[in-house]
Amino acid sequence: IGTAILLSALGLTAAEAAPAFTTKYVYYKVSGDTAAGVYVSMLKRGPHVKGEKAYAATSAESSQRGKLELTKSCRIVDYQYRIDFTIRLPKLTGEAGLSSNARNRWQQFSSFLRKHEETHRTIWMGCANEIETRVRALRGRTCNEVDRRAQAIRDQVQNACNRKHAAFDTAEQKKLAKHPFVKMVLAPIYKPIKTVKLAAKKRKK
Repeated sequence: IGTAILLSALGLTAAEAAPAFTTKYVYYKVSGDTAAGVYVSMLKRGPHVKGEKAYAATSAESSQRGKLELTKSCRIVDYQYRIDFTIRLPKLTGEAGLSSNARNRWQQFSSFLRKHEETHRTIWMGCANEIETRVRALRGRTCNEVDRRAQAIRDQVQNACNRKHAAFDTAEQKKLAKHPFVKMVLAPIYKPIKTVKLAAKKRKK
C-alpha cells in the first residue's frame, strides 16, 4: 500500500477564497477464482508507487490562487489552496466465482483499501487547510517577503504531511499482515513450513 503524491508548481492569480477539494475514483480490474488468484491479479495489474507495486494509490495534484495586495502592508487576498485527488482501487470481476468465505474476505479487504486511501486524502485535506489558514494570515512590509514566507509555509506543512503519510502507512502494514484476506492468501505458503517444523520437533523427541 502506498500513496503517490504529485504536487504541481504553484502560482498566484486572482480567485475564490475557500478551500477546494475534488475526488475521482479510478478502478483497475482484477480476477481470480481463489483468494491467491485475485492477489496475483492485483500484483500484475495494480498501480506502482515510487517504483514499487501497490494494491491501491492516491495521487493529489495541488494548486493555489490568490493575489498580492499592497496597502500599508502586503498580504495575499482571496487565497485558495486546492487539491484534486485521484484514488485508484481494485475492482473484482466474476466475484461469484469465489467461495463464500473468500468472497467475504475479499469484500473486507476491498473496504480496507478504500478506507486506507481515503485516510491519506483526509491527511492531505488537513494539511491544505493549515496552509490556507496560515498563508491568509500573512502580513509583510513587501510583497516579495510575503510571497517568500508563503512558500516556506507550504514547504514546511507539506514535509510534515509526508511524515504523517509515512507513519500512517507503517501502522497500516501491521494491520495488513493480519488481515483475513491476506492470511487466506498466504495460508497455502505457510502451512507446509509449519508442518515440516512440527515433524522435526517430533523426530527430536
